[in-house]
Amino acid sequence: MRRAFLLLACGAAVSGAESATVTVDFDRPGARIPADFLGISYEKNALVEPHFTPANATLINLHRNLGAGTLRLGGNKVELTRWESGATAALDKSTGLAVIGRATLDDLYGFLKATGWKCLHGLNLAGNQPAASADEAAYALKVGATSVLAFEVGNEPNLYPNHDLRPKGYDCRAYLPEALTAIKVLRARNPGIILAGPATARRPDHWFEDAVVGLTGQVEIGTSHLYALSGGSTNPKSANFPSVENLLLPATLAKDLTMVDEHRAAANAAGMGYRLAECNSVSNGGRAGVSDTFVSALWAVDFLFAVAEHGADGMNFHCNLKPGSYSPITRGAAPGTYAVQPLYYAMLLFRDAGRGRLLPAKVTSAANVVAHATLEDDGGARVVLVNKDLTQEVVATILVGGQFKVGRLSWLSAPQAKAKEGITYAGAPVRADGSWQPALLTERSPAIRDGRLVVTLPPASAVVLSLIK
Repeated sequence: MRRAFLLLACGAAVSGAESATVTVDFDRPGARIPADFLGISYEKNALVEPHFTPANATLINLHRNLGAGTLRLGGNKVELTRWESGATAALDKSTGLAVIGRATLDDLYGFLKATGWKCLHGLNLAGNQPAASADEAAYALKVGATSVLAFEVGNEPNLYPNHDLRPKGYDCRAYLPEALTAIKVLRARNPGIILAGPATARRPDHWFEDAVVGLTGQVEIGTSHLYALSGGSTNPKSANFPSVENLLLPATLAKDLTMVDEHRAAANAAGMGYRLAECNSVSNGGRAGVSDTFVSALWAVDFLFAVAEHGADGMNFHCNLKPGSYSPITRGAAPGTYAVQPLYYAMLLFRDAGRGRLLPAKVTSAANVVAHATLEDDGGARVVLVNKDLTQEVVATILVGGQFKVGRLSWLSAPQAKAKEGITYAGAPVRADGSWQPALLTERSPAIRDGRLVVTLPPASAVVLSLIK
């Protein structure tokens, strides 16, 4: 069979435009992107607030827009959430402990059924009450049934000493007996339960790798966490300092993908799948001016596709629902109102283009331009181009040959790179009621002539090219 390639080469039509060459091999499709790959991670104590209920139409719409995703209940508040079956959801402000009960899970799983999402349901490990966690899991399975993806046992145990949950010196050797004891209780109460863990934070050690070896045969999904930059960094010269420039550096992505590769390989060797269950641009809630700007959307598009290409089964952007943070969705001033930040639009793009099987793509360019591609079951293809260069325009001539008849462009755009508002995908913003529909654009897509399509990529922009047989 003749090998078909998609070639993008810089045209000379625009003065000062950088050159870019991208090849996509249509005849070598790779792994299929899981339907529930895309996800959001929430702090578990959000359950005591009136968010996740089957009557919350706006938040339901915001999740439905993203397709069949995975909602994770996690974060540090997992270890500060207590299960009391008959309790009404409440937060004890004096202790910081949240209490949830059956009514809380009735609402949560009613919400999930309305969205079509599944739940990666975090359970308290540090509290040493495995019987209570087993009872919580049993009720979640009763009311959630197929809406449960798995139960994640604990959250970031390698940071327990940092949060005064365990004494200094607590290590993986101390963690494993605790985790295995809790798992034994969970499985005795809930035969066939699917478990995930160890939910470790990134550290320059081998805790994750050691933990999955110790959890072999007990945990089905290996999970870990990653933040591209450090919210605690105060040195502007550090590669971890939370700046727009560092977020978009190829070296930042390469470092993060090294961890994904190592953790995915270790989990797979232990007979587990692998999910990047908590991630985002900057740790400690994000950094205003970076995490809440359009730059974060450009980073996220590239990151989503790259993590899929490196073999993860899914990933969840962490969300604390606070404006000015890294959250894709934020709570409004009035109860029951929400807004979206730029990161959410990257998720809309991925929901559109991150379907089917991954195609190999290679880029050669002096500009900070990346490309990803997918092949749909009907033979159509989507090519995603991200110009992460904040000042340089790129003109691309796309050679599609005679196999495609139509090219449609869906732009991810903003007024400027650091914009916090005015972002659209496919010509449309998310409405106040949480709904979104691509605009019926009157502007004509560039014509395919002699198997060629010319596209100009403005600085700080992304586009999905849909090719139809």
